[in-house]
Amino acid sequence: VWSMIPDTLFVNVKELIDDGIDLGGKYLDVSRIPPSKQLAEITSSLSIIISLLSKEASQEIVLDGLTTLFTKHSKSLPELEQKLTNAFATASTTSKYNKSSTNVSIRLPLGTDTKIIHSIINAYKNYVTITPIPKIGLIIDNEKGKINDVSQSISEILLLGGKVMIAKGQISSNGITNGSTKTTNSLAINLQSVSINLPRLAFESNKDETYFRARLALLMKPALASMALRKKEISDLTRRGLNPILAKNTQYMQRSSVSLVINLVGLKESVFNILGFKDNREGRAILHKVIETAVDVGNKKGKELGDNVTICMTETEGSLRFATLDGEKYGKNSSLNSMETDYYSQGIAINSSEISDYTTKTEIISESNKFTKLLNGGLLVTLNFEKDLKVDEIKKSIEKTTELIPSFKLVRKIAICGECGFKDEPFEDKCPKCKSPYVI
Repeated sequence: VWSMIPDTLFVNVKELIDDGIDLGGKYLDVSRIPPSKQLAEITSSLSIIISLLSKEASQEIVLDGLTTLFTKHSKSLPELEQKLTNAFATASTTSKYNKSSTNVSIRLPLGTDTKIIHSIINAYKNYVTITPIPKIGLIIDNEKGKINDVSQSISEILLLGGKVMIAKGQISSNGITNGSTKTTNSLAINLQSVSINLPRLAFESNKDETYFRARLALLMKPALASMALRKKEISDLTRRGLNPILAKNTQYMQRSSVSLVINLVGLKESVFNILGFKDNREGRAILHKVIETAVDVGNKKGKELGDNVTICMTETEGSLRFATLDGEKYGKNSSLNSMETDYYSQGIAINSSEISDYTTKTEIISESNKFTKLLNGGLLVTLNFEKDLKVDEIKKSIEKTTELIPSFKLVRKIAICGECGFKDEPFEDKCPKCKSPYVI
């Protein structure tokens, strides 16, 4: 998959549907739907596009332009909700490349067509109700609108197990920014499968912070060279027809912009646990220096390669693997034994139970905002909710957090029966419906 398909796609779905999907001689078993203004045909096209695009990205597709796509159908909102729910349900049946399937995120910019946005949110809520683990998620962009208009619905969706991200600007559900927001491209591609294990570099740097940053700079250069080669291979294969939607419909070579994204894993462990700095103002200044070094090297190497290179801190399955490997190599009694978890830090986690006391000067909030400014590829901030919270409590936490930080992902674990898929009410040991003890 590495050299065949990109990781994250930012696509304007309105342009794809307005122009009609041209598959040429590929996917001959997929129905050809001509450009249309009818609601039924638009929603059918939407589910086909989501299904096909899911095969052309390994991690996530972010769909934009959904509100403008349905603007002319604001007179038949109940019908729109029903058809959209069906489109989401149909689109969720696609196959997957990795252990987890490709996520689909629908970006809704608040402050535009309010009725359509509420209808899409209601349709998503209906879809989440009937889907035990939803593949599709929402990204609510509150840059030009108020989150209070939709916070009630979002809270209800979270209780049902839906996936929601609140973000200002073009950001994926993993907190990765769209690298081409300065241009008006209908397609942006991110290649972000490379993560750097910072604690391993710190172990090999003899507790010398300058040497640690120099090693990071040295490691980034071959990593970026291999990513540039990957970009070339994906472009070649796409041009030859491997990814038909990308190649045929988005004028891939002319209109797309590709960003190479490097993910930093275990920044806090490397600086505080291994290099030996204290978690105070001076220690945090070192965190910022490490990020600045990575961004500078990325910018210089990007100019050499002719590519947009960005640095992010987000979730990766590599975090647990890195921690396990380092534990085996350096021993659990090394500097790692003061870690609170089995995996390295990735992004920033905030507990909803504490958010009511936070202000913009609270350490974790100011640190999060500082990281967001420094990291040009994005930072994943998660707002974690306890299982037993009610809708009103979730709503208050969301509204308060929106005042403090620009982007964050809502996280709440819910119990799902592995036998019958029941999730309508919280349960611990046995499913209340089929009495099965198999709880996911």
